[in-house]
Amino acid sequence: MFNEFKNLGFLSHTFSDQDLFPIRNEIEEIKTQLDNRKSYNENLAGNLEKEFKLEKSNTYIQELLLPFINEYDRKYDYLPKYNFISKDLGLYLQSSWVNFQKKHEFNPTHRHAGLFSFVIWLEIPYDIEDERKYSPGKDSNSCLAGCFEFSYINMLGEIMQHSIPADNTHRNMMLLFPADLNHTVYPFYTSDEYRISVSGNFKLDANV
Repeated sequence: MFNEFKNLGFLSHTFSDQDLFPIRNEIEEIKTQLDNRKSYNENLAGNLEKEFKLEKSNTYIQELLLPFINEYDRKYDYLPKYNFISKDLGLYLQSSWVNFQKKHEFNPTHRHAGLFSFVIWLEIPYDIEDERKYSPGKDSNSCLAGCFEFSYINMLGEIMQHSIPADNTHRNMMLLFPADLNHTVYPFYTSDEYRISVSGNFKLDANV
């Protein structure tokens, strides 16, 4: 008989364009101010030139994603591990931002603050097979061009990776995961368009 150790995972979901309309609306407005808008870069790990805080759609994103956090918690029983808290505290979206990633830019391995983090891919302007064919790592046994990757430690203390070949087929997809989970966004090479994603961090609200 095999017995599995309990572990955490991540949740994925693909939204409709209608679901994401308020977010896209704000991002379209930001696009018109790319060179004149205050950047959010100093708060983020990304090696990206253009990253901006979301203001108008932050509350909408919070309400959109809270049901998925509840779903995650039902599956993995994640929040009860914070049993040092003396009362139930609500979750709120402390911050959210948009990344306009250009060819060759990347996000190094990092983790976020808070309890839960997410990424929503709004536009990915390439096909992963083209990336594998034309990237500098095309002859490597680990070609990760264009990929999103989680890193974690297994029961033997080994560092493991779970790579997601994110491309144009992942448009409108969200990943929800514990904020402490390390992740990396690799560069892409085959498009001059922006790879546009939204991310954010949920924290406990001490004022509840």
